[in-house]
Amino acid sequence: MKCINKKRKKVLFLKLAAMIIVLFVILGIVLLSKDKNFEDEHPYNKSIQAFGTSAREDALVAPGLSRNLCVGEDFTQLEGIQNISEEMAGFFSLGEGTIPFSNHLYEKTEPGKVTQLMTALLAVERLNLEDEAVIEGDDRVYGKEARGCGLQEGYHVTVKQLLNAVLVSSAEDACQALARLTGGSQEAFVTLMNERATELGMTNTHYANSTGYTSDEQYTTVYDIYLLLNEFLKYPDLLNAMSLPDYTINYTTPKDELKQRWLDSDNPFTAGKVTIPKDVTVLGGKTFTSKSNNYAALLTQNKYGEFYISIVFHAETESALMERMSEMLSQTNR
Repeated sequence: MKCINKKRKKVLFLKLAAMIIVLFVILGIVLLSKDKNFEDEHPYNKSIQAFGTSAREDALVAPGLSRNLCVGEDFTQLEGIQNISEEMAGFFSLGEGTIPFSNHLYEKTEPGKVTQLMTALLAVERLNLEDEAVIEGDDRVYGKEARGCGLQEGYHVTVKQLLNAVLVSSAEDACQALARLTGGSQEAFVTLMNERATELGMTNTHYANSTGYTSDEQYTTVYDIYLLLNEFLKYPDLLNAMSLPDYTINYTTPKDELKQRWLDSDNPFTAGKVTIPKDVTVLGGKTFTSKSNNYAALLTQNKYGEFYISIVFHAETESALMERMSEMLSQTNR
């Protein structure tokens, strides 16, 4: 009897030991599976400050900032590009993520017609380009200095045609029509502009209108304009429109009459009025010259397919602006 009891106890002990081992194995499997589901720590510090200016936390983790961007100093000299103290400028190498040349990179200035790049970006992001729009009276622009594309109340035109008019000839009536169509009103659209600027990390930019009209409440920096133009690379429709040397816009009147208007590009670099260095392609941007104000912001590509952005504000003369831009464009193939 004693031998039988010993055998039973031994069997029970072995069964208990086996159960304990199985439980440990199951527990180990559970822990390992949970460990695999742990999320990686977010690689960005939400409390970061961008160039001395505190940015909203949601802007710093937005998709637009989760990729490599060019970073550089406020002032960086580069052989081959003159450094004029009164000018604000930046030369950006997108592929390398560097800023080989900069001058007053983070100083605020009035954006002028460069404002319209944000108007175009929001239109592409939020509207269907093939949709037909009906022009309203408030879309029109007036005054000797106003630049329009001939829009009249009741005209029918596609969103794509309005976009092309903005990017080719800086048509202010097309800007206002796109703003209304996108935001519902000019005021609501300005709110969208500022929200999008924040998402892109344009922390030293504030918009007050969609056209670039002079306003004390409208300002930007060379670096912020780089961030805006850099976003254009996501949208072929924007790049295609910016590069056009001219454009013919088609309208349908309230009487169903078809009308056309030829629009010349106001960008001398895409219009072929300026000699561009060999093997450099200007994809487009905005340029403005006058007796008192000369500026340009261009997205370019070299013969190797690498992208660059060249920006100049406050050039003393038109010739000085063209000289500075030519110096920057010549650097793209070096």
